[in-house]
Amino acid sequence: MKRRPLRIIIAAVLCCFIISMTGCFEKDGSDGVIKYDISYNPGSLDPQTADDDASTLIISSLYTGLLRVNPDGSLGAGVAEDYTVSDDGLTYRFKLRSSCYWTDVNGFEAVCTAQDFVYGFQRLFDPATRAPRASEYFCIKNSRAINSGAVSDLSRLGVTADSDHELTITLEYPNPRFPTLLTEAPAMPCNEEYFLASQGRYGLSGNTTPSNGAFYLKSWDYDPYTITDNNHLILRRNARNSETNRVYPSGLNFFIEGDEDFVDDFVSGVISCIAVTEDQRELIKGDKYTVQEYDAITVGLLFNKDYGLFKTAGFRRALSSLIDREKLSQTVSDHAAAYAIVPGEVTLLDQSYREYAGEKLTPEYSVSKAQQYYKAILPELDRSLFSGARIIMKQDSAASAMISVIMQEWQREFGFYCVVETLSEEDYNTRLAAGDFEIAVQDLAGSTNSPAAYLQSFTKSGSGNYSGYASPEVSRLTSAAERAESLDSSADLYKQAEQIVIDDAIFIPLYYKNEYFYINEDFADISYNPFNKTVDFTQAKAY
Repeated sequence: MKRRPLRIIIAAVLCCFIISMTGCFEKDGSDGVIKYDISYNPGSLDPQTADDDASTLIISSLYTGLLRVNPDGSLGAGVAEDYTVSDDGLTYRFKLRSSCYWTDVNGFEAVCTAQDFVYGFQRLFDPATRAPRASEYFCIKNSRAINSGAVSDLSRLGVTADSDHELTITLEYPNPRFPTLLTEAPAMPCNEEYFLASQGRYGLSGNTTPSNGAFYLKSWDYDPYTITDNNHLILRRNARNSETNRVYPSGLNFFIEGDEDFVDDFVSGVISCIAVTEDQRELIKGDKYTVQEYDAITVGLLFNKDYGLFKTAGFRRALSSLIDREKLSQTVSDHAAAYAIVPGEVTLLDQSYREYAGEKLTPEYSVSKAQQYYKAILPELDRSLFSGARIIMKQDSAASAMISVIMQEWQREFGFYCVVETLSEEDYNTRLAAGDFEIAVQDLAGSTNSPAAYLQSFTKSGSGNYSGYASPEVSRLTSAAERAESLDSSADLYKQAEQIVIDDAIFIPLYYKNEYFYINEDFADISYNPFNKTVDFTQAKAY
């Protein structure tokens, strides 16, 4: 199995052994407390109902699924120590460890068994749960029917416990991403006894949140009317689980802060690590950090299909043909030009999706081709709209420089003039959601590590569809990709869907935008997931 190496930029050489141990922890870096800022109070620490980044982040430290994502991006053992897949891709059989334990702040203790996964999946699809991400797992046999209410017997779900430590999951159709889905929050186990005893408060307080993972929730304090250092979640090591899968830190402290405080807290040493955007990176001076770099965001031009000039693809294609990506790369030399929608960070299991699908899907820069599209559509164009089209964007120096170059091309060839409106993030998001724009400079990101997470923005039912464009063929292809019998077939179907969106020029990729994860010099071996924004603290060292 090919592993994807984690691309790490070393900004400083971390000292593993030091002469003076003043202010340090154990020599091997164990038993430290890692501190991290979060933007807001988690909505729920119930994995089946959680629907925000803060909740997902905490859940990733409290729970362990059948499988987990290793620091290098590959899949590794979670509660399942081994599994097999049938030749038709429909039956997964898992052998579970007998040494994974539940605990909580009140001393609850139980072995995590196959039945806990059965109950977790039953809750996921039970319509009474209203699980926001249930549809992502509809490949499981009878899950859709149960979730819709057509089948009321939860025991008919294709998840069965063959013994305490043997689990079988049967699918209705193959899904090459299914092992990856088993690492996500909705696929976490749930102890039925504990859930029922919580009396509707499961995952909503420190006293009603269990853990079968690396850490347990010791306390959860939040006063919405007061900004104080006491607004925090305190996690401590799950000692029983650490006996078989060593957990290095003794605990995690999550401080509920406003975003504006994050960088100050990191630079001053209050927190151990931080995820930042390119713009925020400029606020962190010095070289006393380890930096992880991820290209999981594609920046591009999104057209509003309701605007007269953009109702059909002809004029959009003409504009797209005038995008000279080599010139854009020279304009902003530290950004990689985007020749596709799905960025390079996305993988199918352990291999880069772009290795499957190819790097370049966008059309070549061609004035003659642009003129062909333009002349073909000219009789249908309302020339009165050629002046004053609004391009909305957030403050972004790289995007601003590129937009300036692009507008010059559009003006020269077609006499098409735009007005750039640079907005605050709040105003930008409001305008984007309302469709109050002609063109938007959009940061296209995926909440999961999948091409589908990026392509769903161009489907009718997809969240984040701000353009008004919806291709039935893109929907069909992405759905087929999720049911493909092999990763090669899945990648090819995703590529076809991606190519349709690019050919229709509803979204024009410009460049890949990086996200950075900084680790303070006194810490090491902390891993960040740029898709769901979770952090793996289990191997974190404090020196």
